[in-house]
This record gives sequence, C-alpha cells and structure tokens, in this order.
Amino acid sequence: MFKMKKLGAVAASLAFAGALALTGCGNSGAPADSAGSADASGSDTMQLVTDGTLTIGTSAEYEPFEYMEDGEYKGFDLELAQAIADDLGLELKIENVDFDTIVPGVASGTKYDMGIAAITATPEREKEVGFTDSYYMDDQAIVTMADNTEITGDNYADALNVEGVKIAVQSGSTAEAFAKENFPNAELVPFKNATDCFAAVQSSQANALVTNRSVAAQLVATSFSNEQVIKQISTGEEYAIAVNKDNTALLDALNDSIDKLTEDGTVDELMTKYNIK
Repeated sequence: MFKMKKLGAVAASLAFAGALALTGCGNSGAPADSAGSADASGSDTMQLVTDGTLTIGTSAEYEPFEYMEDGEYKGFDLELAQAIADDLGLELKIENVDFDTIVPGVASGTKYDMGIAAITATPEREKEVGFTDSYYMDDQAIVTMADNTEITGDNYADALNVEGVKIAVQSGSTAEAFAKENFPNAELVPFKNATDCFAAVQSSQANALVTNRSVAAQLVATSFSNEQVIKQISTGEEYAIAVNKDNTALLDALNDSIDKLTEDGTVDELMTKYNIK
C-alpha cells in the first residue's frame, strides 16, 4: 500500500541533533524491547537489538535520502527515522554500512532493528525481510557527462547496450538490476555507494551511470554539475523500511508511526526540506 500525500505546509520542526551520532555496534545479548527482554521470535512483544534503542542500518552516501555533511548525518530517511524513534519513545542509533549489507543485517535479527536507505521493496528482498508500508516512490535515471553527445535520451537504449560500454551502478541496488536487464551487452562497474558512481563517470571509468531519479537530480544539481541526467525511466519503485520477518510487533509499530507522520504533515515537511518530489 503506497501512502503519500501531496506536499503541504507544515508548522512542525524536527529535532535532529545528538541522537544522530555514529556509535559502535552494541548488543547486550538476547534482543530486548523497551519494556524488557523477550526471547520468542514472532511474539507480540517488540524485539530490539538494544533495550530502549532503535538501531538502524543505513548507507549514508545517497543524497538526499541519507548522507553526511560536516560530520553530521543528514537526509530525508534519517530524519524520518528520528521522527519514528521519537514517536516510539526510543533513542536512535545509526550504523553506517555498505548498502548491500543492510538487508542481510536486518534478516539476521542481531545487527539492526530496521534498514532504511531508500530501499525498494522487491520480491527478492522480501524473501529475506519484511517491509513496512511505502513512504516514497521513485524511478530510475541515466547520467552522463554534460559534454557527452554520443549517448542521449533518444538513443540510450541502443547506445548503452554495446560491448565495451561501461555503466557505473551501486552494488546490490535496483539500478544494478535495471542495468543488467536492459543493457546486457554493457559492462557493469559496481561501486559501494552512489557518490562513487558519479565520480567514476567524471574520471572516465564509466561512460554512464544508472541510479534513482531523486538522487541523480540532487547530485547533478549540487556536487557534480558537469554531469547531466539524459533520461528518466518510470519504474515506480516504492521505498519501504526493512524489518526482520519474525519481528511483527516492530513492523506494526513502524507502520503506525508512518501513518501518524504522514497524517500530521511530517513526511510532507521532509519532502519539502530535501526538495524531493
């Protein structure tokens, strides 16, 4: 179920400071909820890696959803996570890791309570973890150098599907899956984060990159102004929060918080703040 309202004016402002400091991984033993320990997976009691703390796995190299600026965590997803933690009366702990390790870490039940990193709820990932209701919908985009004239929005389907062409993608992402399916003759060059994909195009390690539309628009407008978005492809990818399949109580609690934060305008406020459309 996709829950998203049109942007609207909101008066509330989120407190987003000390709780967003990177700390080491902590696990005091068996997972516990905010009221005490619980040892039955799939029970009605919310399971947490650390008592009183919502531990999240993210990959803070994906502006505007999660990134670092002047040593501080920023981004739509991370402020949403803080708002959810506040709503649940929990402290927020961020674990900044490689994107392709987040879903396995959530599935383990011992590393992160949830994964939030512009994660699309795909059938493949649903085999490993559960997902909340969607909180944002995105598409794919293709980026080249701004002075490129060989690969265009009109001929990209053929121009990129050629032996010898290199396409930068984030490892484990839906962009990688999209490129594999649509450009099977090209060579995919995987990187751990989106920023490295843009840098690869800039340094001629790749002819083009594929990433999500919102990220492409943001990074071209800010950090990589000598690159350009040549094509946006409608894929209708729904971002959701990954949760351990046995932790149904936490899944229900997260969905309740997403509902509340959508209804009170917090989600709209964050979309406006981070210029996400």
